[in-house]
Amino acid sequence: MFGLRRAFVLAVAKTLVMSLWKVPDEQTKELMVEFYKRIVGGKPKAEALREAQLEIKKKYPDPLYWGAFI
Repeated sequence: MFGLRRAFVLAVAKTLVMSLWKVPDEQTKELMVEFYKRIVGGKPKAEALREAQLEIKKKYPDPLYWGAFI
C-alpha cells in the first residue's frame, strides 16, 4: 500500500484518500457521500474525512467500515 501511495506522491498528487483494506461497497459509498458533502461545504479535506468517519461510525461501530480510510 505504501508503495502505491508513494507512486501518487511522485506523480505530484496533492491529495490522496485510500483504504488500507477492502471495505464493503455500500459503506464506502456512504462514507464518500459524507466526505464530499463536507468538502463542498468548505471543510478542509482532512477534517472532512474525519467528520465523515465519525458519522459512519455512529451507524457502523466496527472499524472495518470506517477505519481503513486515510
